[in-house]
Amino acid sequence: MPDLTVDSGTTSKIIEVDIFDSSSAVGALLAGLTYASSGLVCWYDIEGVAGAAIQLNLVTMTKGTWVSADATHAGFCPVDNTNLPGKYQLCVPNALLAGADGTTVDLVLRGATNMVPRPIKIQLTPIPKKALATAPVRKNVALAKYGFVMRDSATGLPVAGKTVTCTRSIDAGAQAAGTLANVAEVGNGEYCVDFGAGDTNGNVIVLRCTATGCKDTFCTLVPWT
Repeated sequence: MPDLTVDSGTTSKIIEVDIFDSSSAVGALLAGLTYASSGLVCWYDIEGVAGAAIQLNLVTMTKGTWVSADATHAGFCPVDNTNLPGKYQLCVPNALLAGADGTTVDLVLRGATNMVPRPIKIQLTPIPKKALATAPVRKNVALAKYGFVMRDSATGLPVAGKTVTCTRSIDAGAQAAGTLANVAEVGNGEYCVDFGAGDTNGNVIVLRCTATGCKDTFCTLVPWT
């Protein structure tokens, strides 16, 4: 069972965790940890993503204030060492909650002296479907700025700054460049491409997007007449 459920795409998420003292015979909590405590590390893994777990570098934060971080940094601090000893806050990087290649994110805090390892399982809820801002794809009609996401081949997370190549297959034909044009980055791992009229002239169109260091992205379009 997950420790908590979070909507996919949630940002600036701070979670609170209890950390127990392994030297206590009565299950006491362990007070006094900071982001810089000797041996303290945090690792994460995203369900369905190939490769080893990835380490987060813990950084300083003020209680209740999310620390802007990338996929390898996370704020960590005690809640109140006097009144709530052993309870801590952890800032979850936005990229971990983007719904990448799986429905759960597993983290573990461990390594400090007298610390019981603290696993944290986050269940991501499905990304809500966005309402269509424009009409559906029409057969043999140009389509501008069709959006897609590129993901890192190791982490499965959305990745920015890539040079993307797009091809399309029409009705199970060979992948070809056709008249696809203007592949551009939108931001935060999202990109877009323009379809020419000939690129939508079929019953089923499969778009393939590739970039160095990324998983191939495939998108299926079903034009209507």
